[in-house]
Amino acid sequence: MNDRTTPGPRWPGGRVRAVAVPGGMLPVETLGAGAPLILLHGWTLDRRMWVPQAALADKVMLVGIDRRGFGEATAPAALAQEPDDVLRVADALGLARFHLLGMSQGGRVALALAERAPERLLSLVLAAPALDGVAAPDEGVPLAAMAAAAMAAATGAGDRAALLALWRDHPLARSRDPAVAAILADYDGRDLVGDLTALPALAGRIAGMPTTVITGAEDTPRRHVHAAALVAAGARGVVLAGAGHLANMDAPGEFNAAVRAAVGGT
Repeated sequence: MNDRTTPGPRWPGGRVRAVAVPGGMLPVETLGAGAPLILLHGWTLDRRMWVPQAALADKVMLVGIDRRGFGEATAPAALAQEPDDVLRVADALGLARFHLLGMSQGGRVALALAERAPERLLSLVLAAPALDGVAAPDEGVPLAAMAAAAMAAATGAGDRAALLALWRDHPLARSRDPAVAAILADYDGRDLVGDLTALPALAGRIAGMPTTVITGAEDTPRRHVHAAALVAAGARGVVLAGAGHLANMDAPGEFNAAVRAAVGGT
């Protein structure tokens, strides 16, 4: 795509290109040089959530994507298509192999890709992922009501302010980083009126893959149970004191240290 249709950088010093995928494009921002580390943001977020990881660019090339249905992406939401999107981005950048970091819903995409194309991954890092098939406590907040509000807002039938109020009070959206509020304010719920085909996330998909799972100590009990299931399946577990669900933003120094260890000090 030409420069007129390519979004500008959202990271200090970042470089952006638009990568074509079925239905539209994904903004892809890079920073630094070295072994590539592709970053997959969580639900209601976008690539701005990774600004605290800019310090890693001294050793790796950070590759941030606005996933389809979020941020500045024009491709419509379709979670089941996202593993292939990651491969399209890697191919567009000429990356034969890469490290992969998926946060929360982005971790679901990362797990699926680890099963689909393990030969492409150097390592896998999962931050606060959710799994299927693992019994765990509910998140404790009426997610169904929030999803209904998001869907109404996306179709113009609902109040975006009410939607954002619901989500800001959710334990998965709380953070000490004030930048989170600006990112959440841009969420419009359009992912909930796209292709809702499920993308299963199973702990067994990490078999044989060097994997690290990072969890904030103050994240929900459900996320801790799911992290423990991944550790039981062979992942290295890291718990960050003083951090919640958005641990990369709450405790960036500790989070970055865990990522450096995960990618082998490259």
